[in-house]
Amino acid sequence: MKKTTLQSSFKVTHETRILAIAMAVTLIASLFCFTHIVVAQSPQWSTLPNSPSSGIRFDDVDFTDLNTGYIINGAAGQLFKTTNAGNNWDTLFKINGSSLRSLGFFDANTGIIGTINDDTSKLMFRTTNAGLNWNYVNNFEGKRPLGICGISIVTNNIGYACGRYSSPARVVRTTNAGESWSIVFSDTSLATNLIDCYFWSPDSGIVVGGYGTAWTTTYSVILLTANGGQTWQRVYKSSRINEYCWKISFVSRSTGYVSIERSSFILKTTNTGLNWTDMFAVSGYYQQGIGFHNENTGWLGGSGTSYETTNGGNSWHATLWGQGLNKIIFLNDTIGYAAGRRIYKYSNDPVGINHIGSEIPQRFELKQNYPNPFNPVTKIEFSIPATSEYSNLHLRIFNSLGGEIATLINETLSPGTYEVEFDGGNLASGLYYYKLELGAFSETKKMVLLR
Repeated sequence: MKKTTLQSSFKVTHETRILAIAMAVTLIASLFCFTHIVVAQSPQWSTLPNSPSSGIRFDDVDFTDLNTGYIINGAAGQLFKTTNAGNNWDTLFKINGSSLRSLGFFDANTGIIGTINDDTSKLMFRTTNAGLNWNYVNNFEGKRPLGICGISIVTNNIGYACGRYSSPARVVRTTNAGESWSIVFSDTSLATNLIDCYFWSPDSGIVVGGYGTAWTTTYSVILLTANGGQTWQRVYKSSRINEYCWKISFVSRSTGYVSIERSSFILKTTNTGLNWTDMFAVSGYYQQGIGFHNENTGWLGGSGTSYETTNGGNSWHATLWGQGLNKIIFLNDTIGYAAGRRIYKYSNDPVGINHIGSEIPQRFELKQNYPNPFNPVTKIEFSIPATSEYSNLHLRIFNSLGGEIATLINETLSPGTYEVEFDGGNLASGLYYYKLELGAFSETKKMVLLR
């Protein structure tokens, strides 16, 4: 009797263990199916699908941490804020008649916005509560600028600002987080208009702009200071007429780049701004925004197509992201943001891929894009069944000749229904194809970009 009881007990225990293991395996498999699995890939630029849009451009962008950021739409007088790394944006204020131009934060709470308002009493806004409230800054010593086009925050208290793009040229400095400012440059024999500034220490930095009459006889210039603006030297003046330096991007203390508006060239330094080399970029291009991720890889944008270099600016090729770029920033090696007609993000994470269905599809399906024809943004929906293998899914865009022009997705996704946005703003009108591939499955559909 005891032996039989012991055997029965063992049998129950053994079966229970088998059942528990089976349930665990089922649970793991279930989690595997419903989890969004992402294969590590190189960072790439994508349009943030929920970012606001601007008919002209967003003028500036700044982040106080990896999640919290601000953008300004200068022409509309609007300020937006995100607290979830750009996934959503809230309007903080809109002031009609205000031409907002530049933006910078000293810390998580304290920030400033520069304007190009004709009313100089409204030259600058300041917040001390993370953008909830803003007050005008009117404490300027000496000749105040008539516009603040560029801002460089150096420490939690020290910062520089410069302007204006259409003269006069002024640089101001703060040592109390923007509460008050003093003039540190107004020498019109060196520069007559200033657009951007960058300081790599409280004392050392550059300002860029032009010398001459704006839009007619202006030459690009770069000024350098090593003593907090007490003295300046002009380290560059172009030989080309009717152009001026626009934006600055440094990847290290020694190596930096400057874009030149109304020119086919950019500038590069490898000795902390002492000397600058003219580098041909794109013929006849109206370039403004420039941003380098490292000494080799960078991007250039303006009124039209954006361009990329992977060899330190020696050559450039067109990209499919970014229109009207005016400012590009990087928070670290894998995260960056760009302000143009939309807000764009440089990231490892998939951007713009929305999981829109909770049920597991029964079959593969690639739907017709909507709207179609489109101008310039359209959405593409597709479904992945539970029977699919977990290999990389590819969604690519091709031109009418069959040449690949974009890869929207190159990663592993769990079964489900998805929607991805495609922005053809840098493409010409015409017929295009989009192709979905996963394992043995492949399907192609047509779409029409009509401007």
